Amino acid sequence: MATSRTRSPWLRPVDAAVPGPSVLSYAVLPRELIAEIFLHYIGEATSHLYPPYIPAPLLLAQVCSTWRRIVYGTPMLWTNFSLRSIGKVRKRTVDHISFAQAWLARAHGCPLSVWLSIDAPIKVLGRIMDVILQRAHHLQVIKFDLPYSYFQPLADVAAGSMPLLESMDITVQFSNSTQEQTAALAERITAFLETPRLRSVALCSTRVGFFSSNIQMPWSQLTKLVVSEDATPAHICRDAFRQCTNLVECRILSMAVFGDVLPVVPVVVLPHLRILEIMVTGPGDPLPFFQLLNLPALKDLTLSMFTDGPWSHQIFMEFILRSCLDLEQLSLTVANMNSDELLEIISRMHSLVRAEHTPNAHDLLFDTLRYHGMDSQHYIPKLTTLNILQDSGDHNDHIGLASMIESRWWTDDDDTPRNVSRLETVKLFFADDYIDTRVKDRLERCRREGFILDVT
Repeated sequence: MATSRTRSPWLRPVDAAVPGPSVLSYAVLPRELIAEIFLHYIGEATSHLYPPYIPAPLLLAQVCSTWRRIVYGTPMLWTNFSLRSIGKVRKRTVDHISFAQAWLARAHGCPLSVWLSIDAPIKVLGRIMDVILQRAHHLQVIKFDLPYSYFQPLADVAAGSMPLLESMDITVQFSNSTQEQTAALAERITAFLETPRLRSVALCSTRVGFFSSNIQMPWSQLTKLVVSEDATPAHICRDAFRQCTNLVECRILSMAVFGDVLPVVPVVVLPHLRILEIMVTGPGDPLPFFQLLNLPALKDLTLSMFTDGPWSHQIFMEFILRSCLDLEQLSLTVANMNSDELLEIISRMHSLVRAEHTPNAHDLLFDTLRYHGMDSQHYIPKLTTLNILQDSGDHNDHIGLASMIESRWWTDDDDTPRNVSRLETVKLFFADDYIDTRVKDRLERCRREGFILDVT
């Protein structure tokens, strides 16, 4: 009597009445089309690894001999390399070095995307980094999240060794290394200097100024930059940001202690920057950062200040006037800003379509945004989306909110001429229980007509 064998779910045989995958491969689909389907599948499966965490190419290769030949014969299926989710396969520990060498060899010179982090066994990280850097000429996207010591091999990679590199995301984790040691390493790394295709860079460090002061980078050709480190925004601006003359999108996240002397540098003009996000935490005042900036093309600004320091409203308004800002999207998470200061800011934003803020909303703000007729001038006349992240708790303010929404909402059937855009979406980040019942009824009526109201 034949004994049954336990098989993994993905190796379970198909129903005998249905042609198996190899039959379908030969009878219906050409190999090139199957390979194209595999490419789409791998693109979808990259972020969805299920037990036993076998990478998608290896999983496909186990279905049948035909699929295995197609998988191993299609280099593009092996261009995304990561050890993040590779642990044990079939209860046997993976030889990570051999695994990395075999995987990258199957790419046969195609541009590579590589993700290496401390989720891999720490004992083999250095050797795996060496394996990856041996193929530096084929690297297109790199993401390294590693302790400081494992970046030292980068210092041995000559400038010009990464001609295909387009995007890099580097997180350096520090432990006992000194400031002098880390600064010396950053200055020795020249691998990124001659990278003509590099446009997107994300740099994260817990060491003050490691990236903004020391690392050598083709700053002027970057179009997207993310910097997260313990340097103040002012120092980042002095040391690196001012060189990024072609930036289109930028995020700066800082956990620095403010109050240091503002560096004396000319005002930085970034003529192409359209999206800027600044998030800062720590005591002091980060607003001097804006004294250094002129951003004439800026359309989307997010400013989040989780600090105990004052809000330097005058400095920020000078930045707005200097840059002639007319934003389309504005998000302000600034606890110490009052509504009068918010109104002065938005009064300049005639093109504003989406606004988000956290100062306590009160009746004056809602009355200002209310539609008052064709003969009146209105703040932010193009506004269609409004997010309010903090509630004053005053029921009178809720009535003002409902009146403002009703005045700027109308159905598709209403063709009455107006000189403001229709407000279509409002998101309120406060408890629904705090809203007066009468206000709820008014808002619900708008919602039934098609208005989008989200209360969380």
